[in-house]
Amino acid sequence: MSQGGNQAGGDLLTRRQMALAAAVFGLLFFGLWALGRLLLSANRLHGWQIDCPANFPLSMLELRLPGLRAPLWPLGVAAAMLLIFALLTWKLRRVTSGLLAILLVGFALVLGTNLIHGPDYGLRYPQQGPPNYRQYYHDAVQVTSVLEFLGEFERRQPGLGCHSRTHPPGAVLFFHALAKTVKYPAAISVAIAALSVGLLGGFFYGIIRREFSRPTCRYATLLLLLVPSVQIYCCASLDAVIAGCFLGVVFFFGHPNRRIAAIGAIICLFCASLLTFAACFLAPVMIGVEIITRRTVRRSAAILLGTTVLYILLYVFTGLNYAGSFAVASALENPGGFLLLAEPANYLFTRLEDACEILVFFGPFLLVLFAGGVGTMWRGRPRRELLAWTLLGAGTLVAMFLSGAFRTGETGRACLFIVPYLMFPVAAQIDRGRPRHYERQVLLWLVFGQTLVMQTFGGYVW
Repeated sequence: MSQGGNQAGGDLLTRRQMALAAAVFGLLFFGLWALGRLLLSANRLHGWQIDCPANFPLSMLELRLPGLRAPLWPLGVAAAMLLIFALLTWKLRRVTSGLLAILLVGFALVLGTNLIHGPDYGLRYPQQGPPNYRQYYHDAVQVTSVLEFLGEFERRQPGLGCHSRTHPPGAVLFFHALAKTVKYPAAISVAIAALSVGLLGGFFYGIIRREFSRPTCRYATLLLLLVPSVQIYCCASLDAVIAGCFLGVVFFFGHPNRRIAAIGAIICLFCASLLTFAACFLAPVMIGVEIITRRTVRRSAAILLGTTVLYILLYVFTGLNYAGSFAVASALENPGGFLLLAEPANYLFTRLEDACEILVFFGPFLLVLFAGGVGTMWRGRPRRELLAWTLLGAGTLVAMFLSGAFRTGETGRACLFIVPYLMFPVAAQIDRGRPRHYERQVLLWLVFGQTLVMQTFGGYVW
């Protein structure tokens, strides 16, 4: 591989860039990990109450080093996934396969890397969890009437499980629907994987296809599906479905047909907001993008108005008070009020944790391409809209962090919706560089290699 820059037919990343990115990334990560160990020691010695997870800056990580008792399963599956990945990428070596083939590859790899933990921990456990911990699934199987659940949700909310009570009722009802159709917890995880991969990959491809060539879009879509956070959380996690709904709003918002744009975006925003209160993220981003690119807010206003009308109708027919439920969730999430004033030390460290977890799960090599892609998009006027989505999305998320949102970290999962925004500049950099087949393969292996390491030696609980 040459040491040249990203010219046409050149390297995506030079050897020097790869080595430097890995070294800086590793040093920063282990530096933060050491800081976390010091904080944990200070908590024990001085009785401090700083919220610092055991493996800071990652929130819900359990190190799972293969031991002498059962070393073959995780290492054997990881080795099998390496072989499968090699075969699949060889089959797609020209990146000429259709979108469906890429989505099937992504789905197969998501299931495979999660099976490194075994079928029980990888598929069943995310739904049923430990005996004394209530997941969405536990609340979902208790629902006997959907209309009654919606009407009484605000009253029931404080008594639900830790995730259910800080989300809108759609989160529990989504799992209720899955429990009624596929029934078994492991099958629910597989169904979520299929749905989330389809939504993320399909919408992402559709968005970037308006700007880039088909080979670039296919390759960038495959790359998105290999990102560690996507591989880890697309299986079993509601947040992956939420990320797909968020991306659907972006896809329909940019549709050339106004009617399709409005209807599609309203449906996706309504679904997203029924699953998470974090859907408020989309409103300022939409409005900002439209002001910057079109000097108007007509489409944003129509989408927000349409979604509001749907919630008014939902209130009329079921009694669901969405605003009241949001207030209950906010009080449960922040019982002491604004986190900066209530717990300033925890505010600072959890804000650092929020940002770092997203970057760790995104990985060093894509971060380098992201930085280069932002400059590429800034200089290319036809791609300003994608850049606006990226910058406004990142800026809005930072504002949410500063407000105290995501108080317990876990943003690799809870903020999975930001990953496609970060991938827009990566796609731009790939399209600009037009890398050779070898360079494309190297990047795929680097990104998937990080996923395999993280899945083999770490367990991720939510």
